[in-house]
Amino acid sequence: RRAPPELGAALLAALEDARLDRLRDAGPTEGLCPGGIGCPFPLPRVTVPLEVDLAVIELDRAGHAVAAADVQLDAASPRGRIVRLDRELAATGARFRRWSSSRRDGGPAQPPFGDDDLVAPARAADGPDFVAPYPASLFKLLIAFHVERRAAEGAFTLAEPVEEGGAGGEVAPLERWLDRMMTVSDNRAAMVILRFLHRRGEVARLNRDLGELGLDTLRIDGTNPEDGGTWTPGRIEATAMDLARLLWLVAGGRGVLWRTPAGRAVLAEALPGPARARLLALLAGQAAHELLSSGTLCGARPAGIPALVPERFLDPATGAEEIGEISFGRDVRPCNAAARVRFLHKTGLTWNFAADAGIVESLPGQPFRRYVVALLSSAGTRFVDPEDATAPLHPCEGERRCVTARFAAVGAAIDAWAVEAAARGGGTEAGRRGGAGGPAGGGPDGGGASGRPPVWCKVPSP
Repeated sequence: RRAPPELGAALLAALEDARLDRLRDAGPTEGLCPGGIGCPFPLPRVTVPLEVDLAVIELDRAGHAVAAADVQLDAASPRGRIVRLDRELAATGARFRRWSSSRRDGGPAQPPFGDDDLVAPARAADGPDFVAPYPASLFKLLIAFHVERRAAEGAFTLAEPVEEGGAGGEVAPLERWLDRMMTVSDNRAAMVILRFLHRRGEVARLNRDLGELGLDTLRIDGTNPEDGGTWTPGRIEATAMDLARLLWLVAGGRGVLWRTPAGRAVLAEALPGPARARLLALLAGQAAHELLSSGTLCGARPAGIPALVPERFLDPATGAEEIGEISFGRDVRPCNAAARVRFLHKTGLTWNFAADAGIVESLPGQPFRRYVVALLSSAGTRFVDPEDATAPLHPCEGERRCVTARFAAVGAAIDAWAVEAAARGGGTEAGRRGGAGGPAGGGPDGGGASGRPPVWCKVPSP
């Protein structure tokens, strides 16, 4: 039996097969095309470079990382590149730059990057520049992580009534705002929580705490303390591997997960047990399965990661998912019956950006796989599949197909790799030792200096 390809190569192959370069571009003005006056017909093939940052960490049953990879697509590497990771799984093979819409849509003549463009100056590397896509609503994961962690530490309680700003604003417990923000991605709830955190000096602490965990590319800057709004690409930052490591921490594991640049050991206990349980429940309750998993659009999309859609959002008579006032109109029950995993995740989707990140765990009786995946991209609602190039309306109108189906195909490829890799290795680090080319770092015995099991992955330099 042939061994599965190494993870980095598998991720690149999944992106290459997705052929994102064949997407059609509805243009930079949201909602104008298709259907607007002066819109090209059919919609033209994408000409602006699409940025994709995709990271996966394969976990064994004990929560040890047994394989990891981060790959990127952009104008400089249209066929993709594997990003160098250090022994702590930090992406050190790229210089992450702040997002700039004018740079993306401004054509080939661009000013040189400056020091102010760096997302994490302390981590600046000798590798290629990569303009990090805005995480869209995926940044709400950072808020939820901080709120749950600080509540477990006693800084405030989740039962505390929190008032929405303005006359006649709603008052609800913090935990209710948190549920709305995470499960149905309620922007109003996110603004309420950010305002609450600003008033306690907790937004600055959020950024500081993430930096102290070695996750310094995860930041929320520039939001308005008065109303919690002003969410600006280039000011709210995330990168795929740091999101993946954050989710690894949420998933939990034994021993040292990684060490920070200062040498501090990051243990699962950095997120107290009650906070972990609540955060996992919020991620499990994610309503939208339309990117890496596709159950929300059951029958209209490739299967994607074969994940359960939470029944709390399903119409008991029709099986259609209803998120707020939006009904997706497709019976989800056949896809739930075929589900093989739980996908505890958060999505983000805007006109210019699409993101999805979470923890995948096999359901009882299904082939074992357990992994963390994080996808950030500039392939938002603006970019439609070729079959929609001549449609009179955007597929998001009416059919609610708001993002390309090609990410679901990427999700399916990742899940298939994880099943095959786990089957060959028995789901353990030791069983994988011969199949991935040796450790990413460590001493003579293959173990890392941190004392944890090594990550058996071979990551070429870009």
